[in-house]
Amino acid sequence: MQQSTTTYAASRRVMLVMMSLSTLYNYLYSMAVSSAFGLTPILGGALYMSGTVATAYGQTFLGANRRYLTRLMRITGTMMLLFLLLISLVIFSLFPVFSAPPRVWALFAVALALTVRAIIGRRLVGMVVLGRIGRMAFGVLYALLQLVPAAALLPIFFAAMSAPTAWQTLGGYGLSVLLEGYAHYRERDVIALAREPETVDAATVQRVASGLSGVHAYGAYQRLQMPILMALQITLVMVYTFIGITTGEAIGRLALTVACTILMRELTDYLLKRLGKHRPALLQLLLVGLLLWAYGLLLFYRELAHAPSLTISYLTLGLCTGGLSVSVTCLAQMERAMAGVAEYGLKSDLIGYGRYRALYTEFAILLGQMVALVLLTFLCLPAGLSLTDIDLGFVERSFRPLMVLPPLLILVGAVVSAVHFPMNNRHFEKLRRFLTLKEEPNPALQKQLDAVVVARHKNRYGLKLLAMLLRPFYYHKLKGLEHAQGEEDGTLVLVCNHGELYGPIVTNLYIPISFRPWTISKMMDREAIVSHIYENSMLRQKWLPQWLKMPLTWLVSRLCLWAFSSLECIPVYRDNPRELIKTFRLTTEAMQAGDNILLFPEHDEPPAPGERGYALEGVGQLYTGFAMIAPAYYAKTHKRVVFLPIYASKQMRTITIGQGVRYDPEAPATQEKLRIVDTLLDRMQSMYLQEMADMAARRKARRQTLTARRWLSKAARRELSTLQSEDAPPPRGCQGSSGRCE
Repeated sequence: MQQSTTTYAASRRVMLVMMSLSTLYNYLYSMAVSSAFGLTPILGGALYMSGTVATAYGQTFLGANRRYLTRLMRITGTMMLLFLLLISLVIFSLFPVFSAPPRVWALFAVALALTVRAIIGRRLVGMVVLGRIGRMAFGVLYALLQLVPAAALLPIFFAAMSAPTAWQTLGGYGLSVLLEGYAHYRERDVIALAREPETVDAATVQRVASGLSGVHAYGAYQRLQMPILMALQITLVMVYTFIGITTGEAIGRLALTVACTILMRELTDYLLKRLGKHRPALLQLLLVGLLLWAYGLLLFYRELAHAPSLTISYLTLGLCTGGLSVSVTCLAQMERAMAGVAEYGLKSDLIGYGRYRALYTEFAILLGQMVALVLLTFLCLPAGLSLTDIDLGFVERSFRPLMVLPPLLILVGAVVSAVHFPMNNRHFEKLRRFLTLKEEPNPALQKQLDAVVVARHKNRYGLKLLAMLLRPFYYHKLKGLEHAQGEEDGTLVLVCNHGELYGPIVTNLYIPISFRPWTISKMMDREAIVSHIYENSMLRQKWLPQWLKMPLTWLVSRLCLWAFSSLECIPVYRDNPRELIKTFRLTTEAMQAGDNILLFPEHDEPPAPGERGYALEGVGQLYTGFAMIAPAYYAKTHKRVVFLPIYASKQMRTITIGQGVRYDPEAPATQEKLRIVDTLLDRMQSMYLQEMADMAARRKARRQTLTARRWLSKAARRELSTLQSEDAPPPRGCQGSSGRCE
């Protein structure tokens, strides 16, 4: 049951999202016919859009579907119906429908024929796929469905247009038949699925809605999905409307416009597939799509201030289509991931979930179409009661803010929702692991998921933005990543040299393994952090004036508190043995929940204020207490921790991951602790010695290069003199296995 309901929700999303190409073509075609009748093109688009909105409204709020709606949806639906009637009244009162031209009624007939043909066509396709009618009967009925409206429209076209224009308009109708038939063929399984009888009752759907209302992550997804779907509908309608009123020969441009849309969608899908495993995180890619989409709208807004350019129109159509294609692709993947969130929140009882998702998706898209119809109504206002003397320049000037501002404002809301979305790829992976647990329950993982999925939680994008800004200044090459591959998340402890602040900064920027770092408890204490930073770091900065050190310390401390909170650091109570037990308990719980650990166990000697705390090069003495993570974790899970040595080189700009040290539960505890620390220390020291050798080789090569030159600049002569006089510094820090600090 879980599979069918989830599939149903996804199928309804595919049917409605992005407006099918046949629908977009019919919208443009209605505008072209309106223009051929000598009317404003926007009137044809507004009439067709009214039919589309009425159809969508009927599917969502009338008939059997109504009993599944929540109370809020029903109230909103009633208000939308009244608003739709008001809009229709405005359109009919704005134009002389009853007194003048039969051309308006003819245009109404065209829009009605296109709308009814689409509804009946979908019904026929669903019936033949489900086996309710035979293929022969379907072929006859489907052919009649296309030919009867064409025969009815033929005399209307020839009565109101010249013969060449009438034949051209009829050809456009034939192209709409082909495009709609192709869309029906491609979506035949989805259409059939929508025609299957319902197997859930209204009370079940209401229960699902009530249960999901208490799941914060799911509510955040709905707040993200709704503005994207609304902006999608408005953007497509507005961009296509602009193309419809600014192109010259309309029918010929329809094929070009549709071809541009198809090309950009296919190109976007192709590029996303080529990215494969290198594709950015889901939310990051979604933000890229939203920003690309918004840039297309801004480009359109800028170009509309000048004479409309067909090239710019199609370029903007491509940007908007590419951006919304990326956004909708990410949204579809999130839709599948959110099924796991729903399963977690509903305690694996997903009966009725598919119907609820379908209703919410239809509701969001209908809202977008309603807003687009309102904008089209306003665009009709400049025409007044004159259908032939409309000033297109005035319409374009009126169109400029209407085309951009509504979807752009909604997109801004979508970007804000994406930035505050509480879950990332790591959370989704943990959720999948929890839902597929076959062994005994994992209380630590469940506790963490409750904090992220159910309770209020914000994803910390500010830190990711800061990391993006810092990476160019701390570029490093990563080496030895293969030593971490194949290890299960939650069993790795990454042990790195400190190098004052250098090690923590570059590891957080470039280590691709997810982790939670250990941090001295004073750095997470709002009261103690100021004095700790001032005594251990700021006093050593001789270049800073004394009067500036304390204010700067206060600012840095606030930044550190925010960063450590964002990284979900585990506090280390170094000078308090009782509290240190809490550190190991939190560490074990984090590892049980699938988190790796990053720590910097170098001894911060000498302790005198104002003096250097950590080895600036090489590896300083190591504490041994951190190795007790292994027996504590093994006692809880019977899994063996792997300690990975890491050396961050400031001179070589490299981060090297060495071969791991696996915990042996059979060895005596004290002996095993010392073995782990000694081995890590030796391997980190070997990485440092290799760095010295690489530096010496680099200096030798540079010296040979400079010596071989016939002429040297003054700066090159100074560099050569320095290279000839300097010797490689001896290794510092711990020597072999004797450099421990208990």
